[in-house]
Amino acid sequence: MIDMKKLMMTMVALVMAISANAQYLNDSEKVFSQGKFYLGASTSSLDLSYHKGSDWTLGLTAKAGYLIADDWMVVGQLAYVKQTDIPAVVQLGGGLRYYFESCGLYLGATAKYDSWDNESDFLPEVNLGYAYFLTGKLTVEPEIFYEHSTKNSDNSGFGLRIGFGVYF
Repeated sequence: MIDMKKLMMTMVALVMAISANAQYLNDSEKVFSQGKFYLGASTSSLDLSYHKGSDWTLGLTAKAGYLIADDWMVVGQLAYVKQTDIPAVVQLGGGLRYYFESCGLYLGATAKYDSWDNESDFLPEVNLGYAYFLTGKLTVEPEIFYEHSTKNSDNSGFGLRIGFGVYF
Protein backbone atom coordinates (compact mmCIF):
# COMPACT_ATOMS: atom_id res chain seq x y z
CA MET A 1 0.00 0.00 0.00
CA ILE A 2 1.19 3.53 -0.64
CA ASP A 3 2.84 5.22 2.30
CA MET A 4 0.36 7.82 3.61
CA LYS A 5 3.19 9.77 5.22
CA LYS A 6 4.81 10.24 1.78
CA LEU A 7 1.51 11.37 0.30
CA MET A 8 0.82 13.88 3.11
CA MET A 9 4.33 15.38 2.88
CA THR A 10 3.90 15.73 -0.87
CA MET A 11 0.59 17.55 -0.40
CA VAL A 12 2.15 19.90 2.20
CA ALA A 13 5.03 20.67 -0.19
CA LEU A 14 2.53 21.33 -3.01
CA VAL A 15 0.53 23.81 -0.90
CA MET A 16 3.74 25.60 0.15
CA ALA A 17 4.89 25.85 -3.46
CA ILE A 18 1.52 27.26 -4.54
CA SER A 19 1.60 29.98 -1.91
CA ALA A 20 5.23 30.84 -2.66
CA ASN A 21 4.63 31.14 -6.40
CA ALA A 22 1.23 32.88 -6.38
CA GLN A 23 2.71 36.39 -6.45
CA TYR A 24 4.68 35.62 -9.64
CA LEU A 25 1.53 34.47 -11.40
CA ASN A 26 -0.36 37.65 -10.48
CA ASP A 27 1.76 39.75 -12.84
CA SER A 28 -0.09 41.81 -15.46
CA GLU A 29 0.70 39.35 -18.31
CA LYS A 30 -1.45 36.21 -18.41
CA VAL A 31 0.84 33.23 -18.02
CA PHE A 32 -1.50 30.65 -19.57
CA SER A 33 -2.77 32.71 -22.50
CA GLN A 34 -4.22 31.47 -25.77
CA GLY A 35 -1.70 30.61 -28.49
CA LYS A 36 1.15 29.41 -26.27
CA PHE A 37 2.81 26.04 -26.75
CA TYR A 38 3.97 23.57 -24.10
CA LEU A 39 6.60 20.81 -24.07
CA GLY A 40 7.09 18.63 -21.01
CA ALA A 41 8.54 15.44 -19.61
CA SER A 42 7.69 13.62 -16.40
CA THR A 43 8.38 10.47 -14.42
CA SER A 44 6.27 8.42 -12.03
CA SER A 45 9.15 6.20 -10.96
CA LEU A 46 10.78 5.69 -7.55
CA ASP A 47 7.66 3.95 -6.19
CA LEU A 48 5.55 7.09 -6.58
CA SER A 49 2.56 5.22 -8.01
CA TYR A 50 0.48 2.28 -6.87
CA HIS A 51 -1.42 -0.35 -8.84
CA LYS A 52 -3.12 -3.26 -7.10
CA GLY A 53 -1.60 -5.80 -9.50
CA SER A 54 1.97 -4.48 -9.28
CA ASP A 55 4.64 -3.94 -6.63
CA TRP A 56 6.22 -1.00 -8.47
CA THR A 57 5.78 1.11 -11.57
CA LEU A 58 8.22 3.08 -13.71
CA GLY A 59 6.67 5.63 -16.06
CA LEU A 60 8.40 8.10 -18.38
CA THR A 61 6.19 10.51 -20.30
CA ALA A 62 6.77 13.12 -23.02
CA LYS A 63 4.02 15.73 -23.46
CA ALA A 64 3.18 18.49 -25.93
CA GLY A 65 0.35 20.97 -25.66
CA TYR A 66 -1.28 24.06 -27.08
CA LEU A 67 -3.42 26.62 -25.23
CA ILE A 68 -6.59 26.77 -27.34
CA ALA A 69 -8.07 29.49 -25.09
CA ASP A 70 -6.91 31.32 -22.00
CA ASP A 71 -6.32 28.69 -19.27
CA TRP A 72 -7.42 25.75 -21.53
CA MET A 73 -4.75 23.45 -22.99
CA VAL A 74 -5.04 20.46 -25.32
CA VAL A 75 -2.30 17.95 -24.44
CA GLY A 76 -0.88 14.94 -26.28
CA GLN A 77 1.45 12.44 -24.67
CA LEU A 78 3.64 9.44 -25.39
CA ALA A 79 4.76 7.28 -22.45
CA TYR A 80 6.78 4.21 -21.57
CA VAL A 81 5.46 2.31 -18.54
CA LYS A 82 6.95 -0.76 -16.83
CA GLN A 83 5.27 -2.60 -13.96
CA THR A 84 6.17 -5.85 -12.23
CA ASP A 85 4.49 -8.89 -13.81
CA ILE A 86 3.41 -6.86 -16.88
CA PRO A 87 5.51 -6.37 -20.05
CA ALA A 88 6.71 -2.87 -20.90
CA VAL A 89 3.84 -0.77 -22.26
CA VAL A 90 3.81 2.09 -24.73
CA GLN A 91 1.00 4.58 -24.08
CA LEU A 92 -0.44 7.11 -26.47
CA GLY A 93 -2.86 9.67 -25.07
CA GLY A 94 -4.61 12.96 -25.41
CA GLY A 95 -6.43 15.21 -23.02
CA LEU A 96 -7.39 18.61 -21.73
CA ARG A 97 -6.07 20.78 -18.88
CA TYR A 98 -7.66 23.73 -17.14
CA TYR A 99 -5.36 26.16 -15.32
CA PHE A 100 -6.60 28.11 -12.33
CA GLU A 101 -4.77 31.27 -13.47
CA SER A 102 -4.24 32.95 -10.14
CA CYS A 103 -2.12 30.15 -8.64
CA GLY A 104 -0.76 27.79 -11.35
CA LEU A 105 -2.87 24.86 -10.19
CA TYR A 106 -4.37 22.75 -13.00
CA LEU A 107 -6.93 20.00 -13.36
CA GLY A 108 -6.65 17.58 -16.26
CA ALA A 109 -8.34 14.63 -17.91
CA THR A 110 -6.55 12.28 -20.30
CA ALA A 111 -7.57 9.27 -22.37
CA LYS A 112 -4.68 6.84 -22.84
CA TYR A 113 -4.30 3.76 -25.01
CA ASP A 114 -1.86 1.02 -23.87
CA SER A 115 -0.39 -1.56 -26.20
CA TRP A 116 1.83 -4.53 -25.31
CA ASP A 117 2.45 -7.90 -26.95
CA ASN A 118 -0.92 -8.74 -28.56
CA GLU A 119 -3.02 -6.93 -25.96
CA SER A 120 -4.26 -3.39 -25.38
CA ASP A 121 -6.10 -1.34 -22.78
CA PHE A 122 -7.90 2.00 -22.53
CA LEU A 123 -7.10 4.09 -19.44
CA PRO A 124 -9.02 7.29 -18.66
CA GLU A 125 -7.10 9.43 -16.17
CA VAL A 126 -7.75 12.48 -14.00
CA ASN A 127 -4.91 14.54 -12.59
CA LEU A 128 -4.27 17.55 -10.41
CA GLY A 129 -0.99 19.37 -10.77
CA TYR A 130 0.87 22.57 -10.23
CA ALA A 131 3.05 24.55 -12.63
CA TYR A 132 5.78 26.12 -10.47
CA PHE A 133 7.76 28.58 -12.57
CA LEU A 134 11.54 28.45 -12.10
CA THR A 135 11.97 31.09 -14.82
CA GLY A 136 9.54 32.94 -17.08
CA LYS A 137 9.08 29.79 -19.22
CA LEU A 138 10.49 26.75 -17.35
CA THR A 139 8.35 24.94 -14.75
CA VAL A 140 8.57 22.09 -12.30
CA GLU A 141 5.25 20.25 -12.31
CA PRO A 142 4.31 17.88 -9.48
CA GLU A 143 1.08 16.05 -10.29
CA ILE A 144 -1.15 13.51 -8.54
CA PHE A 145 -3.23 11.23 -10.74
CA TYR A 146 -5.69 8.36 -10.87
CA GLU A 147 -5.94 6.12 -13.92
CA HIS A 148 -8.63 3.52 -14.45
CA SER A 149 -8.04 0.40 -16.55
CA THR A 150 -11.09 -0.63 -18.56
CA LYS A 151 -9.61 -4.11 -19.08
CA ASN A 152 -8.41 -5.15 -15.61
CA SER A 153 -9.13 -3.22 -12.41
CA ASP A 154 -5.82 -4.45 -10.94
CA ASN A 155 -4.10 -2.18 -13.48
CA SER A 156 -5.99 0.86 -12.18
CA GLY A 157 -4.04 3.01 -9.76
CA PHE A 158 -2.99 6.36 -8.41
CA GLY A 159 0.32 8.07 -7.91
CA LEU A 160 2.56 11.09 -8.15
CA ARG A 161 4.46 12.40 -11.16
CA ILE A 162 7.28 14.91 -11.15
CA GLY A 163 7.95 16.73 -14.39
CA PHE A 164 9.41 19.74 -16.14
CA GLY A 165 7.66 21.91 -18.69
CA VAL A 166 8.49 24.76 -21.04
CA TYR A 167 5.82 27.30 -22.07
CA PHE A 168 6.55 29.38 -25.17
